[in-house]
Amino acid sequence: MTIQIKQQAVPKGKDWWEWSVWLEGAKKELEGIDHVVYTLHPTFPNPVVPVTNRATGFRLDSSGWGEFTIYLQIKNKDGSTSKRRHYLKLIDSGINMARSNQKSGKLSSAKEPSRRTVFVSGGTRDLDAVHAVREALSGQDVEVVGPQDVKAGQQWQGTVSDMIARADSAVFVISGRPNLWMNEEIKAAIKVGVRHILPLVIGANVELPDILRDINAVRVENSSDVANITETILKQSLGRK
Repeated sequence: MTIQIKQQAVPKGKDWWEWSVWLEGAKKELEGIDHVVYTLHPTFPNPVVPVTNRATGFRLDSSGWGEFTIYLQIKNKDGSTSKRRHYLKLIDSGINMARSNQKSGKLSSAKEPSRRTVFVSGGTRDLDAVHAVREALSGQDVEVVGPQDVKAGQQWQGTVSDMIARADSAVFVISGRPNLWMNEEIKAAIKVGVRHILPLVIGANVELPDILRDINAVRVENSSDVANITETILKQSLGRK
C-alpha cells in the first residue's frame, strides 16, 4: 500500500493548535477505501472518529495543545482492514512559511526532523545496563526514551504507551523473567510495529520469553560487559549494517 498519512498544524496562540490529518495516495487505492476510523487520545470528548469523505482524503480536522499518537483503521470496500498510526507533531506545517518564502524567492521545506527515537527498558536489577545503553545511544543523535522519563503527575501507562508508539526502535534489557510491566511493553512494541526490536540478554542461562523467540538477541555474561558491545547495540537497535 502506497497510502501515506499527511498532517497539517497551525499555531493559534497560548499553546493551542488547529491540526488536520488525512490520506494521500494513488486514485485507485483511495477509491478502494470505504472509510477511515481515527482513534485519538482518550482525553478527547469523542476519541473515536469515523470519516467517510473520500474527496478530502478522509481528512480529520481538530484542535488541541498536546502531541500524541493517532491510530487509524482503514476500512476497505472489499471488507479488509489495514491499521496504521501517526504521531501528531505540533510543528508549524510551513503554510505561512511557504508564503513568506515565495515572496523572497526561496523554496520552502516542511520536512519533519529525521532524528530517530529509541525506547529502552529493563528491570530494576538491570538499571546499570539500561544506563549504559542509554549513554551509548544518546551520543548518536537519537532521542532516547523509557519508563524512567515519566515525570511526576504524568499518567504512567499512557505515557509509556505513547513513547513506544512513536519509537523507531526498542531495546529490552533482560536478565531474568521479565516482570508484568516489561511484558506489556514488549507486547505493545510488537503490536504497534516498532521497526527494530532488540532483546539485550544478560546471563548465559537466561532464556528469552516466548514472544521474543523469533527475534535476534544480543547476549552478554554480565551487565559490566554492555559497555564493550555498544557498537553492536547501536547497529542492531538503529537498523544499521
